[in-house]
Amino acid sequence: MVEKCANPACCAIFHRLGEGRLFIKEVEGAPRNGRGHSRQLCYCWLCDSCCRTMTIIIETRKEIKVAPLPASAPAAQAAMRDSPSNQVDRRMSQP
Repeated sequence: MVEKCANPACCAIFHRLGEGRLFIKEVEGAPRNGRGHSRQLCYCWLCDSCCRTMTIIIETRKEIKVAPLPASAPAAQAAMRDSPSNQVDRRMSQP
């Protein structure tokens, strides 16, 4: 269960999907019955503020970390955030 922003320096609490950005990453789990590693889904959330400058990456097969966005990514995210279809989705997701 996602409870707070994945950025360790941030204390924002998760309230609803319309705020911030939810990441679903596939990571390797423990070996199962000697037949290789299992796959597990890991859910991470970055608040509105952190998702503007950061993203979630898989550092190793099992370790997920927060990392800065590439230099061109903030402009692309701003364009997505301001698109008419995204504005409609945000309005519909608020109570």
